[in-house]
Amino acid sequence: MSIIGPIEARQETWLARRDPRLKLAWLVAVSIASVLVDSHAALVALFIATFVVALALGWRPRTWLAVGVVLLIVAWGTALSQAMFYYDNRTPLVPGLPLYREGAVYGLIQSLRMLAMILAGLGVCLSTGPDRLLAALVAVRVPVAVSFMAVTALRFLPTVANEWAVVRRSCRLRGYRPRLWAPSREGVNSWRIEVALVVPVVAAALRRASTLATSLTTRGFDATQPRTAYPPLAMSGVEPWLLVALVLATFALSAAKSLFWLAEAGLYRMPALQGLYDLASQWL
Repeated sequence: MSIIGPIEARQETWLARRDPRLKLAWLVAVSIASVLVDSHAALVALFIATFVVALALGWRPRTWLAVGVVLLIVAWGTALSQAMFYYDNRTPLVPGLPLYREGAVYGLIQSLRMLAMILAGLGVCLSTGPDRLLAALVAVRVPVAVSFMAVTALRFLPTVANEWAVVRRSCRLRGYRPRLWAPSREGVNSWRIEVALVVPVVAAALRRASTLATSLTTRGFDATQPRTAYPPLAMSGVEPWLLVALVLATFALSAAKSLFWLAEAGLYRMPALQGLYDLASQWL
């Protein structure tokens, strides 16, 4: 049984059928916003926006289960790391352990940056076919060789995951029972076996990469030659307006934060922009 089924997105929704260049613009806008914004309200709003878009893509319940596990792991790891190394106004979470409440809250808020990026990236990858994604990357002037490598890497990830599942299932059929957390020799042996499972997976990936390279060579693939996409990319309806809105919003956010940082550093300040400074300080 394939493990790819749970992480496939339905293509029937209106948002999933949008032009891939618009999806790339959304991903870039979220990337820039996740770096620029600092306030808790802005980070929460950014995460909610990416979450709503992911909902509109029509993922299956099993997809949400897999994505939810990833999001929880990221949020938990960030909160735990900050709870351990936070130094200001520390209140112990558990007596006797170096875990602090303020650090956990700070880490949880900061993890929203990564969670928004994960949702935006998965939204683009799971709702766009590899051929459409390649055509979009080429259309925005990304070199063909780089675009092809990026799309190929995305296609290799689920394949490698399937290979890992097959190898692990084969070991279990031969009697292997993982005891990863057992405080004994069985736990050590389980970890050794898990590490050893990487070898056949990497070998299969290398064979597949060699086969792909040979196929491209025999078909005369040349990244320097102009390429066409079929069907050709074409925005229609509201898509151009959404693209313009994304570009303007990203530019406005970048300009506001840049002016605020210049004023905060004492390099450039205009009294007429005091309202903008206050807005950036409180909400951005």
